[in-house]
Amino acid sequence: MSGPVPQFPAQRADREAPRPIRWLALTLILVSLLPLVKRAATQIEHIQPDFEYFYKAGQALLERGTFDAGYDVRPDGQREYRGTLDWYWPVVHRIMALFALLPFRNAGGLWLLLNIAATIATLRLIGRTLSGLPPNDWPVTQLVPFLLLLLFWTWEFRLNQINIFTLLFMVSSFSLWERGRAGTAGFWLGLAALLKVTPGLLIGWFLLKRQYRTVLVALTTMLLAGPVSDLFVFGPAGTMEAYSSWLERAVTSGSHRGLILQQREMDWRNQGLGAVASRWLHRTNWNTHFDNEPRAPSETEQRFLNVVDLPTTRVAQLVTAVHAGSLLLLALLCRRPARRLSSWALRFEFVLFMLAMLWFMPVMRRYHLIWLLPAVSLLGPLVHYLGFRHRLGQLALGAIAVLVVVQLLSVQPIFEAGGALLLVVPALAIPLVAARVGVVRDENLLTRGAPGEPADADPDVPTAHGRTRDRSGPGTAAHV
Repeated sequence: MSGPVPQFPAQRADREAPRPIRWLALTLILVSLLPLVKRAATQIEHIQPDFEYFYKAGQALLERGTFDAGYDVRPDGQREYRGTLDWYWPVVHRIMALFALLPFRNAGGLWLLLNIAATIATLRLIGRTLSGLPPNDWPVTQLVPFLLLLLFWTWEFRLNQINIFTLLFMVSSFSLWERGRAGTAGFWLGLAALLKVTPGLLIGWFLLKRQYRTVLVALTTMLLAGPVSDLFVFGPAGTMEAYSSWLERAVTSGSHRGLILQQREMDWRNQGLGAVASRWLHRTNWNTHFDNEPRAPSETEQRFLNVVDLPTTRVAQLVTAVHAGSLLLLALLCRRPARRLSSWALRFEFVLFMLAMLWFMPVMRRYHLIWLLPAVSLLGPLVHYLGFRHRLGQLALGAIAVLVVVQLLSVQPIFEAGGALLLVVPALAIPLVAARVGVVRDENLLTRGAPGEPADADPDVPTAHGRTRDRSGPGTAAHV
């Protein structure tokens, strides 16, 4: 139904970093993880969110066969309400039931170990397949991207969230597809979409690439592991009720429009476009108030930064228009089938769709921004192969500068209230769009070798689609 995609030829061994440098980079990555792991372990020890929500969702399903009611019963018999997994599909509850077989702290320890393993696996996979740099140099090429996103990784580990696994599944999907394993790629993509829903946008990218086997397997995986399996656990009536409730909470009330009209999730922590636009264009209180955690204290003082005071309906209309225009432009940019594009072009497109996931999210918090890792990693080849004087290299450095500055500014909540972290998404998209256009115009743009080195003199070799390419490109499946 769909053919393999072009593969990169072998990387010359003399372009790899010395082995001591690779080991040093790996050591620095592990050292950087230590404080994150320590904070995560402390949160588990004290039974803190967000893993608390995941665990208790599984516990309710395991012990009572129902969804988590969202409260605990205190020793005096009073109910203490707390956050739940309202926006997650039932499959996540079923997965967490496996962890609920263990005591909370044991389950949390296992969860943390899996998060550490998934982080290292993601860095390794991006470095060996997606980044387009020498595969064996993955610790070297991924050290800087990882450190550039350290604020977001800190919050991911602090809350013991699920986004690391989602990221790993998404990157695995592209890597497997690039190596011609279309069905397996669809399986992992389907699992990613079951965990967080938003990766379902990547199914649209595969559809634009005419990769119908990957799309079919992804949708089948979602159907069988999701609603069909839920029928056996909850029965027809319970499954129907679960999904209708999810549609109301996550799609209707939880959409950009729904949140704007209800003025929910509008505090500075939410970097979704709808929330940012509402804070600028409507008299929306950006100070801390926890709509999803009744136990947490909210700030009583109201704070505003709006420059006008439009009706919420008008703000919702503007956000919808921006999203519709963004989706249209993205589809137009990525409309060509895979057989007509080089591996570089396909990689840039895939990562742009990952950025679009964040752009379209109604509730986007710091920990979601670990999904920027593939985008940041793809800035490396632009600087490495083109140099600092090339326009694309300069755009890449500019995007990195924006990423660093907004994280420094985020120590003051008012900057996040203004959408500082959301700004990172279009800032990273600019060099990636330019690179995608550049490699379509000149397929050899990033495959002529490192700066100052001539391209390989070997004759061109055919790709899987009958195209030709130089042997001087950056990495191949043979190294994976």
